[in-house]
Amino acid sequence: MTNVSYTLVFGLTADPIHKGHEQVILNSFAYAKTKKFNIKEFLLVPTYQPNLVANKQQPKTSYKHRFKMCELTAQDIIKKFNYPAYVSDIEKQLYKKYNKKSYSYDTLKAIEARHKLFVVSADHFAGRWPKFRKWYNWQDLVKENGLLIHQRPGHGINTSFIEQLKEINADVFVAADMPSVDVSSTQIRSMFQNRNSISSNLISPFIGKYCLSKQLYR
Repeated sequence: MTNVSYTLVFGLTADPIHKGHEQVILNSFAYAKTKKFNIKEFLLVPTYQPNLVANKQQPKTSYKHRFKMCELTAQDIIKKFNYPAYVSDIEKQLYKKYNKKSYSYDTLKAIEARHKLFVVSADHFAGRWPKFRKWYNWQDLVKENGLLIHQRPGHGINTSFIEQLKEINADVFVAADMPSVDVSSTQIRSMFQNRNSISSNLISPFIGKYCLSKQLYR
């Protein structure tokens, strides 16, 4: 395992990107260090035309702004930690090419890297019937890519289902007992709408400035 370098792929709406997202990036590198595997690059992949699940709504702001916020965050991660964090517009490319929304499986397939791990939240793996089982081509997704699952506050995880996934691909990892930030993009948007001041513990100041300068979420 120590000789394997993974490309980590983190799909997110980034509407806006917040400290919870940033913590996932930092936790991924910290977890990799404990497991002694390398992260070749961490790709933030903002959704272009998302396939909506779990009562989620369309993004409130344009792809251009959401992509830029991811770029600003990746640049900050590089500057502060020297981690190889970058942003990919692969979902936009796929939409322009095929004129249809892409599933996570399609997005991962289009990213050229030898060893990939799909970074995903533990809430998709909770309960007796985990939501991940409803994802398009979920078994092939795991088989071809592997997973890095991040636990979140208040979300359990179906350990027997995780064992099933590990039988499909040994590269299924669960990052547990790591630092977390209990915040959502919905909460941040509400704060902007209500003209409330937003703590730097919830959103990076440079993201707050960007949202204000572009008059997002007002």
